[in-house]
Amino acid sequence: MTAHPKTCPTTGELHFFGYGSGTPPYLTYHRADAAGQLVVSRPIDVPAATMMHDFHLTARHVVFMDLPMVHDRGRPGMPYAWDPEYGARLGVLRRDDPHGEVRWLEIDPCYVFHALNAHDDGDQRIVLHVSRYAALDGRTPSFLWRWTIDLAAGTVAEEQLDDRFGEFPRMDDRLTGQPARFGHVTAGEAPGTGPIPGALLRYDLRTGAVARHDVGPGRTPGEAAFAPADDRPGGPGWLITYVYDATTDTSDLVILDAEDITAGPVAAVHLPHRVPYGFHGNWLPDPAG
Repeated sequence: MTAHPKTCPTTGELHFFGYGSGTPPYLTYHRADAAGQLVVSRPIDVPAATMMHDFHLTARHVVFMDLPMVHDRGRPGMPYAWDPEYGARLGVLRRDDPHGEVRWLEIDPCYVFHALNAHDDGDQRIVLHVSRYAALDGRTPSFLWRWTIDLAAGTVAEEQLDDRFGEFPRMDDRLTGQPARFGHVTAGEAPGTGPIPGALLRYDLRTGAVARHDVGPGRTPGEAAFAPADDRPGGPGWLITYVYDATTDTSDLVILDAEDITAGPVAAVHLPHRVPYGFHGNWLPDPAG
């Protein structure tokens, strides 16, 4: 099962997929309704078993990424290998026709572990933001890119938005599948390029402006979860992350004002030991209010 299921904020449905490496189908799309009942489970035909970590959800579409990390059973260690000859493509499925045709559109070979968000732009365009690797070879860093699918033309416009290495993109999860103005990315050490000061980046996806908070020398931030300050999606809130300090071998829980990350932390909880590096986290409000 995918590491990144997505909940539609409008319907409450949970969208997710499974991928396998044995016999076809190598990809299966699933949907559960707001009550938690599985209502859709359909195989999707793809040429081979690939490592499919994330996908995209909009108000009207589901978009799959069939990328060239191909299963290799004989490979030592992780049984997937980078194979640009496999090609790369995006598969678009209409949410109102979950058993219908998946329309595949070719893109340049690349790999994406994590999507920031996606949304429909009119009737024929889909906009997606991703942390994109030109190759998954252990040396090539990822950068923030925008893909714009034109369904009428059957094309995908690909655009790199920044030249700063970044991963673990996050936003206000209440805007999943909707236009979101702001996204947050964790910057750190880029493979093969030497250390980059650990930082959190806040992208204004409308204007292109980027705000930056450096966590300091020898300190490494993790993924920043967004905690809303009120009930307005896309409104104010806080970014919460663990920051590891190599000089003390301890970690801090750091809280930033998402609207002014350059001002530095509004609070930091100094922990007496190291928090091991992790990948992801979420902010869950107190159900008692």
